[in-house]
Amino acid sequence: MKKKGIRAILERRKRKAFDHKDEVMIGKIVGVHGIKGEVKIKPESDIFEKQMEALDLIPVYRGTKREELCVEKLKPYKNLYIVKFKEINDRGEAEERVGGELWIDKNKQVELGEGEFYFSDLIGSKVFTDDGKEVGILKEILEQPAGHIFEVEKSDGSKILIPFISQFVKDVDIENKRIVVSLIEGME
Repeated sequence: MKKKGIRAILERRKRKAFDHKDEVMIGKIVGVHGIKGEVKIKPESDIFEKQMEALDLIPVYRGTKREELCVEKLKPYKNLYIVKFKEINDRGEAEERVGGELWIDKNKQVELGEGEFYFSDLIGSKVFTDDGKEVGILKEILEQPAGHIFEVEKSDGSKILIPFISQFVKDVDIENKRIVVSLIEGME
């Protein structure tokens, strides 16, 4: 067998096996639970349970593999979900799926209610202070144990972190990709 150079390995890792431009990630398999093939899934959506119940088959991607799995049982567990897929019947099969990501087509997303939105819709929004001064562009939403944090890139390339709570985030306008925040001294 031919040995691969470190450069070739790193280049291969940079390439994505799948193009997810028309999909949204709703969760990630982070562990196993018990011996009957149940997995622990970290949700990437506040409406994860609704999404899972609305679909017959869930696409799961891991590395260069893609498979569609059918949900047999779903239950909340702390800040995760325990899910039993019909196709996974023992702990060994479940362990093979750890690291797998659950992606769905954007057109299969559950309809949202008034004032609800997907985090993916916020990325790229312009962020302004409540007095109209531009702060920057929302680049990422970080998930922390205490809540979500907006990572906003300022025009000079520096970053500012803003907790996604009503004390700081005053208005979210998805249609115009505009977010209004109230900053306290020291945040900028």
